[in-house]
Amino acid sequence: MYNLYMERYFMYPDINDDLVVFVNDNDLWKYNINTKHIERLTNNLGIVTNPKISPDKKYVYFRLMTGKSGESSDIYSIDLEKGNLNRVTYLCGKSTSRRMYTSIAGFDKNGNLIISTDAYYPFGTPMLYRIVNENTEPLNLGPALNIIYYGDYTIIGRNTIDMPHWKRYKGGTRGKILSCKNDDFKIIIDLESNVNSPMIYNDELYFISDHEGSANIYSADFNGGNLKKHTDFKDYYVRNANSDSKKIIFQKSGSLFIFQNDRVEKLDININIPSVNIENRIVKATDYLTDYKINYTGNLIGLISRGQALFTGIKNGPVMNINKLKNQIIEFMNNNDIIIYNYNEENNKILLYSVDKTLKKFFDFKNGIIFSMKASPDSKYIAIGNNRFELFILNVENGNINKIDESESGTIDDFSWSNDSILLAYSYPESEYYGYNESASIKIFDLTANKKYDATTSGAIDFKPVFSNDDNYLFYLSKRSLDPVADQLVFNLGYPKITKPYAIPVKENIFPLFSDIPEELHENIPGKYKLNNIIQLSEVFPVPAEDYANIIPVNNGVLLLHYPVEGSMKYYLFNNDEKTGNIELFDFKKKKSELYESEVVNYLISGNKKFLLIRKSSNKFIEREIEPKKDEDIDLTRLNITIEPMNEWKNMLYDTFNLIKENYWSKEKVEKLGDDPYLKYKKLLNKVRTRFELSDLIREMQGEYSTSHSYEIGGDLSNVESISIGKLGIDYEFKNNNYIITKIYNGDPSNENEKSPLLYTGIKENDIIKSINGVTLDATNNPDKLLLGHANEIITIEIVNRNETKKYYVKTMIDEKYLRYREFVERNRKYVHEKTGDKIGYIHIPDMGMNGFNEFFRIYDREANRSGLIVDLRFNGGGFVSQLLLEKLSRKRIGYDVPRRGIITPYPIDSVNGPMIGLTNEYAGSDGDIGTHVFKLMGLGKVIGTRTWGGVVGINPKIKLLDNTTVTQPQFATWFKDVKYGMENYGTEPDIYIENMPQDFLKSRDVQLDSAIEYILKEMNDYKKLDLT
Repeated sequence: MYNLYMERYFMYPDINDDLVVFVNDNDLWKYNINTKHIERLTNNLGIVTNPKISPDKKYVYFRLMTGKSGESSDIYSIDLEKGNLNRVTYLCGKSTSRRMYTSIAGFDKNGNLIISTDAYYPFGTPMLYRIVNENTEPLNLGPALNIIYYGDYTIIGRNTIDMPHWKRYKGGTRGKILSCKNDDFKIIIDLESNVNSPMIYNDELYFISDHEGSANIYSADFNGGNLKKHTDFKDYYVRNANSDSKKIIFQKSGSLFIFQNDRVEKLDININIPSVNIENRIVKATDYLTDYKINYTGNLIGLISRGQALFTGIKNGPVMNINKLKNQIIEFMNNNDIIIYNYNEENNKILLYSVDKTLKKFFDFKNGIIFSMKASPDSKYIAIGNNRFELFILNVENGNINKIDESESGTIDDFSWSNDSILLAYSYPESEYYGYNESASIKIFDLTANKKYDATTSGAIDFKPVFSNDDNYLFYLSKRSLDPVADQLVFNLGYPKITKPYAIPVKENIFPLFSDIPEELHENIPGKYKLNNIIQLSEVFPVPAEDYANIIPVNNGVLLLHYPVEGSMKYYLFNNDEKTGNIELFDFKKKKSELYESEVVNYLISGNKKFLLIRKSSNKFIEREIEPKKDEDIDLTRLNITIEPMNEWKNMLYDTFNLIKENYWSKEKVEKLGDDPYLKYKKLLNKVRTRFELSDLIREMQGEYSTSHSYEIGGDLSNVESISIGKLGIDYEFKNNNYIITKIYNGDPSNENEKSPLLYTGIKENDIIKSINGVTLDATNNPDKLLLGHANEIITIEIVNRNETKKYYVKTMIDEKYLRYREFVERNRKYVHEKTGDKIGYIHIPDMGMNGFNEFFRIYDREANRSGLIVDLRFNGGGFVSQLLLEKLSRKRIGYDVPRRGIITPYPIDSVNGPMIGLTNEYAGSDGDIGTHVFKLMGLGKVIGTRTWGGVVGINPKIKLLDNTTVTQPQFATWFKDVKYGMENYGTEPDIYIENMPQDFLKSRDVQLDSAIEYILKEMNDYKKLDLT
């Protein structure tokens, strides 16, 4: 039961004399150290983080995250005397639970607020801006998260971020502190681990670092010397420290502490106000659907939603909640019993229920996490595939669980029973890359003979095995029908459609399904199963190759689901969009297909083979009676479930830990740490009152493994909607009471989404924006404020130009990040061309995902055909395509194709006939780390810049937490012949170290790019080009 007097989880403290502010229950609180008076300052605005007290103690500024997963953030202030709340910025800055892309950086000497944000930059790299009259003025100091003005010193923190999810981090973006006194900035604190929370205390520089294994408070002088350690905590990390120069306040283990005169005192703060965030609430079951099945007779549907197991009638009837937290899989047996996989801290069991919710049996499962489960038609057996690449059969009668197969390459979770329950066919992974099959064959297990048989040859991807209704044939899908399609952009061939259905006769006297022998000439009377040498009997269906995804037998035919060939952008990286395609009915007698249903996500068939459960987008379900064809819409919007937040949070913390324990790449490290990370943070769970506080606790636990890619993404962090701001693709400044357009962004004007919408109107730089939608701009009404809620809309904008005022209609953008990026690329490309007399090409690769792949190929052919090439990998966000791009870059020119007319082309095409230089920085990470390192390792050229991010353990998350949160586990370590596993938590070093310092940004110069130009021009003198002779 919830106790009002239980401790709370306190975060983000700040202090000024006797005034303390902090965050709890997603709200801002103030506390007087002397009087012990406590007061709540906000209520349900969203998620409050990182409050800072103004130097004059009149205001508290804070960051507010809104949106379901806290994906949008802005800065607000509250007047401590009047209680007035004010929105300071209108950025709708990108936000995640683990990273503050928009936050409070400090105050200038006049008390003006300084923020850090990436909102005006093409990459997720925050820069500093001063706020004056709610308008942002760039400080042009480059990447920074903190700034302190102290006497003659200006001190900035670069990458000084709190990193609970990656403790003992040593990579390229570890925090550094830079200082300037009447001259250029110098790096004064650069430890081989992360540094954060820079502050002034007792006229010295203090900060947090974990370079000795655990985060504690350290100090140094303003030259970075005389390093001292002031606390020595080893249990939990010191985090989010702030100082008023007389005292330091920090959080640790969800409590607040004061540091003064080398003594630490815990603040005894009691909040005796109920928290609404822990109250039970009702949500729609369809919003959290993870599994669904139909029963034998087609009159019941079973669901797993938010970990709860439910079933209800197809047409109507009560909603029966069988079991709560956490259930992963639901299955109907043909005898109408229900099996559920129940997986939580107390249980890892298969539960067997009757339809009246009576628990009949349960079976302990001690072999990891079950990914797939299917009952035999006679209800006597259950096939089980787990995360450890094993396949089991459970005997329901005696409870025996026998392992029948195991793969070295991937999970065995695609299987099907014969209708007489004698055979189990399954897709067996033979090779895999990052969790995706590269090769899989079909195998059959005979229960009566206790023997396995190979049904197909290796070398292709064979999947979705299923027996015909009479058990005479085994059907399956196979990606082996190769017929290449020419790429429309680059000289390449690909295979977008290679899947066809196949049939194998599995009984004696059964002829091939598509035999040309007339039926009169063979009896086709089935005998016993004959599985020896069936590997020779596969026969392809006479249909064109498609991207088939499912096959289900019906009388005299099969239903085939295939998806259209389309781009990958909308499905990439934690995107929840699902493919939809068409079901075709292939008729055995007609030997052809016809459209059966369109816009289908997936479909299932009832045990009696009479009904289909068809799922469409937005979790719309239809039940179709197959003969005669008759549809029944299933209304699942009536399914509500009650959630108990504190019970859910307990499960989610354990689930995160168990997924790490099962999936973390190093078994030795998992065994060494044991249950300690979980037990350590479980102790603090009773303090938690909000989903965001749980998020902080989860990240602390993940951080105990000190490994990259330990993320917690999404989830129900807030119920406050985020409201977008319409973007114009411009920069402006407030000068002489006017908003002057200083920059109109323009990438390639012929391409989609690469120019400001103002360019359609004739509006020019230096024009003045007078009004938007009829509201006149002034010091307190800037363009962003007036565009709140008007994203992707047509607005009116009034412009003053040469004393002429004119009104225009403009459609705003919802996001201008890509536009700013394209302008960055085109500016750099033009600069390189001008500086080298058009001799050197330039390409930038923003990530190693779909965007980076696109960016590479959109200009590579033009830039590669110069006398040298600069490959800019700075800010590369990672992905998986580095080897594809490096393959192109590694082509060596050995000849030419010479036509009678036209242009001479190199062989191989697009091979670079000159030196290459790589550019990188600390923001190149993951596959950006790898791309940088392999660029060097392959000898493509020297690399200039700074050490990269240092995170190269890959992920492939398959199980989400109850509220749809994705938690990732470092699963795939990376090893190279020179550094072995050494890139992880370190990065790769450049050949030539050059760092863009704050003074370089102040002077608008890119010394890294300038150095690359200088170096490659020197390299050209020694490079032996292949000239046509």
